[in-house]
Amino acid sequence: MSHSRRGFLGAAVTLVAASAFGAGKQIGQQQNPQPPVPAYPDDSLKRIPFPRKPDPRLILKQNEQDIKKDVARLTDVVAELQKALDDSDTKQVLSLDVVHKTDEIEKLAKQIRSLVRG
Repeated sequence: MSHSRRGFLGAAVTLVAASAFGAGKQIGQQQNPQPPVPAYPDDSLKRIPFPRKPDPRLILKQNEQDIKKDVARLTDVVAELQKALDDSDTKQVLSLDVVHKTDEIEKLAKQIRSLVRG
C-alpha cells in the first residue's frame, strides 16, 4: 500500500510541477504584451472635426427674440380674454374659450420665465 501512495504522490508532484512550469511561461508572456495597433492612422484624427461649443451671445440673442415674440402673444391673449369676459355673462358658467385662453396664458408665462432664467 505504501508503494501506491508513493506512486500517487509522485504523480501529484509531477502534475503540480508541470502546471507551475506552464503557468510560469504564460505569466512571462503576459509581462511583455504587444502594443495595440491603432484602429485609425494618425492623420485620420485630423479629419474628424471637434464639436464646437455654442456661442452664448447667439443663444442670448435668440432667447431675447423668443421672449419678445412670446410677450407680444401674451398681451394679445390677455386682451382677447378680457374681451371675452366682458362680452359674456360669467355669473352662471365660463365658456371653454375663456378656459383655453387662461391655459395658453399660463403656458406662455412659464415659457417666458424659462427663457429669462436661461
